[in-house]
Amino acid sequence: MGCLGSLVKKIIILALIIAFFVFGGWAFVREKINNYKNPPREEFIKAETDYGDFSSVSGDYQLTRSFNFFGYKKINAKYLPTGQKITIFNLKNEDKISVKDFETNEIDNKITDILDKLKDSFITFENFKIISHGTFNAKNKNIPYIVFSANVKNVPFKNIIGIIGAYSTKNNQNSSTKLILSIVDKKAYNPSITKGFISAIKF
Repeated sequence: MGCLGSLVKKIIILALIIAFFVFGGWAFVREKINNYKNPPREEFIKAETDYGDFSSVSGDYQLTRSFNFFGYKKINAKYLPTGQKITIFNLKNEDKISVKDFETNEIDNKITDILDKLKDSFITFENFKIISHGTFNAKNKNIPYIVFSANVKNVPFKNIIGIIGAYSTKNNQNSSTKLILSIVDKKAYNPSITKGFISAIKF
């Protein structure tokens, strides 16, 4: 009876899986995922206030959000005219990186570990080099950042330039670090795209 009971359970599970797909279950799940990742702009602005006030960001930037990325939540902005992407990671309350690291250049020592933690698993950075340090002037806050160059494996373009910046926010009395990351083909590098996005946010 034990083997028969196990077989019956497997048949029932298989039947449920088949029914899930036949009756539109996957389409329902896919729609839910798409609605979460690509909400109406007004809904995004209202829901993601922990990252900042995006109401003044130009419509040229498509705002989306992602599921947790190796334990970190992130939101994205895609500059539609060129396709350049900007990502903001919520590092929660971790002390591995802070705004002060950028202000004291301690970021130079921490940057490799940070990129290893945040990169996509199939992407590998090589010949990493910090080019310069700077500050974005946002609506009510200065955002320190670095510009770097690197070679990348397993992507269509090999030579990249990137920008990494950081700012802190406070939600319900809890402070968290937000990390800004934008990577682009070296030939297509345009710092004004990232600057235009960050400068429009009220933190």
